[in-house]
Amino acid sequence: MANFSNRIPSLDGLRTVSIALVIFAHIFHSLGITDILNFGNLGVRIFFVISGFLITGLLLKEAEKTGDIRLAKFYFRRTMRIFPPYYFFLLVIFISTSIGLFEILVPSFIAAGFYLTNYYDPVAWNLGHTWSLSVEEQFYLLFPGILKFFGNRKTVFLLLLVVLISPVIRYIDYISFPNMRWLGMGFHQNMDALGFGCLLSLFYTRLHQNLYYQRLIRSNFIFILPLIILSINTLTERPRIFAVGCSIMNLFIAVCIDWAVTNHESLIGKILNCSPMVKLGTMSYSIYLWQQPFFEDNSSFIWTKFPFNFIGLAITSWFSYYLVEKYSLLWRKPLEKTIFRESSNENAPSELTEA
Repeated sequence: MANFSNRIPSLDGLRTVSIALVIFAHIFHSLGITDILNFGNLGVRIFFVISGFLITGLLLKEAEKTGDIRLAKFYFRRTMRIFPPYYFFLLVIFISTSIGLFEILVPSFIAAGFYLTNYYDPVAWNLGHTWSLSVEEQFYLLFPGILKFFGNRKTVFLLLLVVLISPVIRYIDYISFPNMRWLGMGFHQNMDALGFGCLLSLFYTRLHQNLYYQRLIRSNFIFILPLIILSINTLTERPRIFAVGCSIMNLFIAVCIDWAVTNHESLIGKILNCSPMVKLGTMSYSIYLWQQPFFEDNSSFIWTKFPFNFIGLAITSWFSYYLVEKYSLLWRKPLEKTIFRESSNENAPSELTEA
């Protein structure tokens, strides 16, 4: 992994692009317009590749620094980073349901609370987006232990196997279980998106020492990749083709992410790294959590109507980020120092660099 400072260039800007794609898709949904370009799927898929890339980089950095990957510390940091905003969101939605604003069954909250909505359909719009957070959480639970106990070389072999068999798994699912929740949402349906991100991090130095890859990353061909990605992304309604196309799309997303990180001083790079893009990127987790209730179709609530939906999203995202997310990260430092009896900020990456 490249030896960047606390913040990897362009990643926050790419997060902003991702959350914008999701919101565009949900705006179309709220207006009853078909999202023919499937922006929501693309936005979430970019998030997955970024997560694989970033989490692997953080783990490799720790292994290089300490000679080991401390799983307890990793899970503590993940818990303090992810759980407070997430369960605060679930609590607010649960209270809103209890007073009659929404109709959501208790099993749906249980599934969301245990990060299982990628396999259990909550049948509730306001919890529907938690499927992608379930995929991410399952990745966090599995991958660090694999990297720790198998080492880099065996992990690379396993990841290569994952990206090779993922199209086969998707194809079998599509023809055998055409109406199941996990089609497009299950962890096993999305593990190659995360896997390509992991492989990008593991191969980062070698790739950038390879003459052919350097030529690719500097060539104009790279600008064709987003068009190919968009084209493949429209094929989700043709699942047997998309089973393979999805893997190609994930690979090309990883290459585009690498291009954006490598060429962060280019015009596109400067746009991705400008202050508004970085700020929205750092808030993307809270924005993603809270955008769902404001873009529900056929809703009579005023907060789902323009411009009140954007005003409501801005207020709730601000509250979640500044009064929940940031405070949990501030508390994380002294708690980490106490629990693990070490300096929590020595060569540590910025909290908001994390996925």
